[in-house]
Amino acid sequence: MRKTIFLCKSKEDTAICPECNHQLQYRDTKIRCFKVHGGSQSKIIIRRLKCSHCSRFHNELPDFLSPHKHYTVEVIEDVVDDVVDSDTLATEDYPSRRTMKRWKRWIKKNVAQIDGYLKSINHLILGFSESHLKSSSSLLMTLREASSGWLGIINRKIYNSGGFLPP
Repeated sequence: MRKTIFLCKSKEDTAICPECNHQLQYRDTKIRCFKVHGGSQSKIIIRRLKCSHCSRFHNELPDFLSPHKHYTVEVIEDVVDDVVDSDTLATEDYPSRRTMKRWKRWIKKNVAQIDGYLKSINHLILGFSESHLKSSSSLLMTLREASSGWLGIINRKIYNSGGFLPP
């Protein structure tokens, strides 16, 4: 049986370290395994980059992968949004009930932190007003209600700006 492996490379010419804002240099590649709906496993080659200043390593992930997770963001979103649960799963290869509960707890536990990151990024980078920072509305909930793909958007904004969500 033949497996396809894809190479992931950013469109940007230069990558910037989210920790210290210095340039990242290509270091090497590694294979990253991930699972999609139906439980089938795929592989992708991702680049590892090293900061020329602080010497930290960073993996260049595509939007469909979430740091520290084996399933695609689409699967995680569907579980968190209650589109998929353990009773509707057709195969044994889906995430376990414990994993699904852990994902839901992960998002629920980080709602305030995600909203804080999003408000800060919108204010500092996009120039939103200070009243936007004091708003009680949840940007996470607004994103979740707007469309699918919200987890990829959150990951990209938070991790590319130097933020981190505890697993």
